[in-house]
Amino acid sequence: MEFAWLLQGAGGVIGQLPSWLHGPRPSVLAALVALLIGLLIIKAISLHRRRRAARVRSERARDEAIILKGQLRQRLSEPVNLFGGGINAAPTMGACEAFEGDIDAAARTVLTEAGGHRAKAKQLLRKRMNGHGAPDGKLNGSEVAYWRQLGALSLLDGIDDALPAYARAADLAPENAEAQMLAGVLHLRAGNLDAAEAAFRRQIALGRASNGEGGLARYRGHTMLGDVLVAREAHDEAMAAYAEAQGEVRALLERDPQQVGLKRDLSVTCDRIGDMHVEKGDLDRALASYRQSLEIAEELAERDPQSAVWQHDLSVSCDRIGELLDKKGDREGALESFRKSLAIAKALVLRDPDNVQWQSDLAASHDRIGDVLIAGGKLKEALASYRRGLVVAEALAKRDPAHAGWQRDLAVSYHKIGSLVAIDDPAEARELLEKGRAIIDRLARIAAYQAQWRSDLSRFDEVLKTLDS
Repeated sequence: MEFAWLLQGAGGVIGQLPSWLHGPRPSVLAALVALLIGLLIIKAISLHRRRRAARVRSERARDEAIILKGQLRQRLSEPVNLFGGGINAAPTMGACEAFEGDIDAAARTVLTEAGGHRAKAKQLLRKRMNGHGAPDGKLNGSEVAYWRQLGALSLLDGIDDALPAYARAADLAPENAEAQMLAGVLHLRAGNLDAAEAAFRRQIALGRASNGEGGLARYRGHTMLGDVLVAREAHDEAMAAYAEAQGEVRALLERDPQQVGLKRDLSVTCDRIGDMHVEKGDLDRALASYRQSLEIAEELAERDPQSAVWQHDLSVSCDRIGELLDKKGDREGALESFRKSLAIAKALVLRDPDNVQWQSDLAASHDRIGDVLIAGGKLKEALASYRRGLVVAEALAKRDPAHAGWQRDLAVSYHKIGSLVAIDDPAEARELLEKGRAIIDRLARIAAYQAQWRSDLSRFDEVLKTLDS
């Protein structure tokens, strides 16, 4: 708009030239007017370019944020360390959404300034927190928010840099329940059980102090405290924590029965309580709890059939029930449940073929069905199911050769099929088993180098710190 206005103004000046040139010293006036017009045009072009560059930076940051959030969800769905002692506990109860919110906040600020480059954005954040300020010399924001943004951007590389950033944010905001929760989640994933428990208990205490408004913080805190207690193998205490969380969610649902977020969280508590019953060997009560979760998942999926989240939740519920029915010896019931999950997995992959999570779920569904068929003596059907899963597993492993989990899944597929065809086709069996063994051997060698790699990482970190100061 301003660019057009300036050009229009320049045109007006040009229109006045004939009358001005009849005045005194026309050549001087003409030169001055020409200079003015030139300056106006240069200013307009410069302003237009700056605004266009700002739009490009903003759009690039938004696009990058979408990519980063997808990568973050994938990162949080994986084990912390395939060979280490970290806890394989993906964030629940709003933690993932909070991490994504921190990426969105970075996209609106430093990621835009950095032109969408994550490494540069992290460097800008560190400089500001070291007192260098923004371009105008001010901090221009909350230090807590900056630490959280740094943590979220770092989490995409791993937990080592993200955890100190979120822990610092929690220290700076001791009255912020969400900050405590995020630090607790990362401590849990890192296996720092004492620190995780302290963070979640702090979160619960803050919820209690909120005069009836902290129910969200309380039930989320109790749920994740239960996860810590499970990691400690304190199953009775974990059951009590999950039951407390479930009571909180039900109370909130009585006030707002249509709140889908609360319903989903209620289903999570049902699953956790079911898990505790399984640990105690009470499979009937576990099945009842899992079926409560399934009812909620079915309701949410029916309410919004286009929601991939609800469909995936439904698939997971079917898998849980299928696994439990298989333990109880009900193979037909297990197959029925697994096949429902498989149908959902196929639909999700058709909808979004590039989603690796859906692809991984599809491969796992084929494997589960094959396992139950083998237990029932249906070897040909089992082999067909395993082969369908192998196609997906090979594609995933080829897509990301560095993904240890997918490599191991592929090795397991080779082993299952190789074992089944050993009598009828020993040549194929040998080829598949040797492929699988080679993968596991490579993973074992990777594990052996871990200590050296941790030392190497520390050297990189030492140099990187000098760049951030």
